[in-house]
Amino acid sequence: MYRHGIPGLAAAAAPADSAEVVVVKDERGQPHRGKVFAAVHAHLDDVPYYASGLCAKLIREGYTGYIVRTSNDEKYGGRSTAQNILSNEEDHFRMAAALGFKDVFDFYYQNHDMDGISYIDLRGRLILIFRMLKVDTIISFNPWGHGEEDPDHWVTGRAVEEGSWMAGMPNDFHEHMEAGLQPHAASERYYFCARPGQAFNRVVDIGSHIDKKVDAIVECKSQGNGNRGSLVRAQLARQGKRLPLLGNDDRSADRAYVRQFLLENDRECGKRHKLEFAERFYYIDQRGPAKSKADEYIEKNAVRI
Repeated sequence: MYRHGIPGLAAAAAPADSAEVVVVKDERGQPHRGKVFAAVHAHLDDVPYYASGLCAKLIREGYTGYIVRTSNDEKYGGRSTAQNILSNEEDHFRMAAALGFKDVFDFYYQNHDMDGISYIDLRGRLILIFRMLKVDTIISFNPWGHGEEDPDHWVTGRAVEEGSWMAGMPNDFHEHMEAGLQPHAASERYYFCARPGQAFNRVVDIGSHIDKKVDAIVECKSQGNGNRGSLVRAQLARQGKRLPLLGNDDRSADRAYVRQFLLENDRECGKRHKLEFAERFYYIDQRGPAKSKADEYIEKNAVRI
């Protein structure tokens, strides 16, 4: 699968318009201090593979980050359903801590079956979180993304897209206002370039954040191959062999394996844009100008009577 870094697949991603692709680099200081982003994914390893570089960048630049996982990941881990749910939950918390998220929300919808859930329930839960946290920026799946076969992905992406603007509507969920939660729309969205052929218009330079991305992927042991390096190291040892790349302990082996073999998509994307590593997104900016053209016209032309 693309998330697991098979070389060559990322190269098939398509820019929305070659003239519109913007390369985003680090900003000095903390220009986004006081702003909040929410990264919403379906599975433990989605954000780590698709967007952990961006998350680390935004947090360094002053954002407070929160992460939401919609499924229970029961199908991944190689053990019983209950054990898989627990191991993925534990990995999710460790991964979030490695990236610096302030808090973690897990919804526990049944893995691979999210196309059968109450869609309105999911959207409503997201609206509550977006309002409660006063989320400015969303990171998630592209709800219009080409080639997305996983129902957990496209259901999550659609609910995020709709919830991000509905959270700003005063007539949705009156009870929120009664509880003191005011309407608050998320005005910026970064949608993963998660499958071959999906459009993108932003390339984010993550070269200075690549260690954080490695940290995040290494914690994806129940799924995502985060511990593949130590498994290979142990297998070779049983054969009386060793691979110098993997070092002398499991932690070093896992990190080296991730860096060497699981970042090929980001490495290839970076190469195409003269960067070391980069992630791709379809970016939507709905912040708008400080004043509309109508406001400017009225201010300029209104006369006293």
